[in-house]
Amino acid sequence: MTAIALIIAVGTGVYAALGSTATWRRESNDASFAALNMYDLRVRAADGVDAPTGAMRAVLDTLPDPGVVTSAEERLIVPTQVDASTATKTILVPGRIIGVEVAGGGPLIDSIWVRSGSGRTLGQADAGTTNVVLERNFAKFYHLPATGSLRIGAHTANYVGTGLSPEYFFIVTDDGSFFAEANFAAVFVPLDTAQQLAGLPGRVNDLVMTLRPGTDVAAVRTQVEQAFAGGGLGVTVMERRDEDAYRLLYDDISGDQKFWNVFAGLILAGAAFGAFNLASRMVEAQRREIGVGMALGESPRQLALRPLFVGVEIAMLGVVFGVGMGLAVTAAIRPVYTGLLPLPVWHTDLQLAMFARAAALGFVIPVVATAWPVWRAVRVLPVEAITTTHRSSHGGLSRLLRRLPWPRGTYARMPVGNVLRTPRRTLLTSLGIAAAVTALVSILGMIDSFVDTMDRNDREVLQEHPDRLAVALQGFHAPASPELAAIAAQPSVGAVEPTLRFGGRLIVGDQPPVELLVDVLALGNDVWSPTISRGAIPADRSGLVISAEAASDLGIGPGSTVTLEHPTQRGAGLEIVRTTIRVSAVHPSPFRFAAYIDHSQLTTLGLPDVVNQLSVLPASGASPADVQRALFGTAGVASVQPVSASSKVVQDSLNDFIGIFRVLELFILLLALLIAYNAASINTDERRREHATLFAFGLPMRRVIRMDVIEGMLIGVLGTGIGLVAGMGLLRWLTTSLVGSTMPELGLDVTVSTQTVLTALVLGVLAVAAAPLLTIRRLRRMNIPDTLRFVE
Repeated sequence: MTAIALIIAVGTGVYAALGSTATWRRESNDASFAALNMYDLRVRAADGVDAPTGAMRAVLDTLPDPGVVTSAEERLIVPTQVDASTATKTILVPGRIIGVEVAGGGPLIDSIWVRSGSGRTLGQADAGTTNVVLERNFAKFYHLPATGSLRIGAHTANYVGTGLSPEYFFIVTDDGSFFAEANFAAVFVPLDTAQQLAGLPGRVNDLVMTLRPGTDVAAVRTQVEQAFAGGGLGVTVMERRDEDAYRLLYDDISGDQKFWNVFAGLILAGAAFGAFNLASRMVEAQRREIGVGMALGESPRQLALRPLFVGVEIAMLGVVFGVGMGLAVTAAIRPVYTGLLPLPVWHTDLQLAMFARAAALGFVIPVVATAWPVWRAVRVLPVEAITTTHRSSHGGLSRLLRRLPWPRGTYARMPVGNVLRTPRRTLLTSLGIAAAVTALVSILGMIDSFVDTMDRNDREVLQEHPDRLAVALQGFHAPASPELAAIAAQPSVGAVEPTLRFGGRLIVGDQPPVELLVDVLALGNDVWSPTISRGAIPADRSGLVISAEAASDLGIGPGSTVTLEHPTQRGAGLEIVRTTIRVSAVHPSPFRFAAYIDHSQLTTLGLPDVVNQLSVLPASGASPADVQRALFGTAGVASVQPVSASSKVVQDSLNDFIGIFRVLELFILLLALLIAYNAASINTDERRREHATLFAFGLPMRRVIRMDVIEGMLIGVLGTGIGLVAGMGLLRWLTTSLVGSTMPELGLDVTVSTQTVLTALVLGVLAVAAAPLLTIRRLRRMNIPDTLRFVE
């Protein structure tokens, strides 16, 4: 009873915990943004434009109802370079100075939160000093201490803590890169310090504000835009939804919940099936007792009450244990989520409504599972219910045993006969094992698929030059510009490949457009060029090289004609146009957005011969750190990062995501072991007269246990085989359908590693085969005469 109740508890607990993740994240996001008082509206001046301190705030006084703004603070935000290098690691990245008001406990809007043990936040005493707070995601990625020193441009500063602010809960750079904590460092400083560091004394270029509760934010936004119109700042007015960090934290909640719902439902279904099978077998083991009761004159209704009450007791135990199991799963998953998304506030309470749905199913299952065999038992004649094993020894598929040439020995054939004689019981037990194996294979296969896909991406990005660096430039430069010449002239810089990167969209017929990030470079160059997996680059270098995922999603390939939506030069500005172009080749990157065009095709696209990215190889004898150090602060350089750093960010994020699968793996293992143990225990109850007969004929304990182990192994092989096939089928559906809809930019490989198959075999075959060993103590204590006399 306890083991079956625990099986139900595993299913309901995991279902309740995984089914609660969307609520956890939504409530945690709401609480975190509220705790740090994120702005309702933000006014951002155009690049390179600023205003005197107080001027931007004064514009709010011209609104039709100035009282609608409850609070407003000015800021100065400027790009910079950050050197956070340690004794053992060179850390040179682009960054951003965020100058904030610190008077009166500020900033009061978009506050800075510093975790206990991570230093302190800024205070009024820091005004005029070079004390700063370093953005926490960046510090965490590089394992920086809570306090220390760094260089901001040409200035040295002391960071007094590592903290978070709402706009940086999730790191997204200006070019749209996310999970960018390895390549970007935000530094929060007092406003007057920011003005000094930027060489802009008394100037501001950013304004954040909160509005009166219940205000129509969109209407006030229009009023603010009108108030700033013609002021010379060229402002952009933003709502919360326009902030990348805010949008991304909310947008993927529903998609992720669909993903977890599949695994929650799968584990619950496996537990439900296992519990149903075991509970029904437990009652079937009492079939002869029910027959004896009917022979003695008891009414079928009265005989049915006892096993039904057992089902109710199992159901109640399952609900009680399920609460504890749900709390255990929650406790195991919480560190994974808080590590993946380090919000200042996390709500991970067990959602009672979600648990109630799972518990209702968990309550019904054992009741139905006990009612079904009881109903079958009380509807037959007592003599049929009392029928012993020898009366039914030729039932089921036992005739097949005669045609099997092996094994030949009587005792060696008994386990095979037991399996064939009761095909329904064998199939149900095998399906219970198969349900657990299916869940295990699909989850471990998902881990294998993510790992294999990222390995494929690393092979494509790194190729023969894992020391390659990506250099982002400030603005656009001609290939022969003095800035690029100065970069190439550095002694530590070897080969250089210029690249123009721009955003675009790929359009095929009436299908939804696919967003692209297009790199224009010399295809086939010696520094880095995409690998061609299908098709070929024609002699005239024309055509577009797209990813295998984009080709699959759009149903196209080499030779297909598509429409590329892209920017083109019109006079002194840029205009979005559509150009018909042929797909010349396909590359193996798993990311759908990666696309490439040869440099010779710039004229076809109407784009000027300019570059904004460089691929750089270190010179002979130089390291990537030497190149970073040489180019740090060089005119025109925005950032210098080894391409392996971006790969490591993706791998770290993937490992955090996989951590949830690791938690589920543990509970699935527990589920399978409980099913195996209970199946062996019930099997011992069903076979107690057979075991007593074998002992009475002088068979030693080891021989009897060996037969039970062989029988368990046969059932385990059948269940594992079904589970492997079903798990691989489910994995393929998950990766092609579910992941394809929730993560369309990633082309996930369907991979099941040898280790996953071996784990399934160990769990489904060895665990089930070894489960009878747990019944040795019960068999040793068996009273053989009483057991044989029971049926007599």
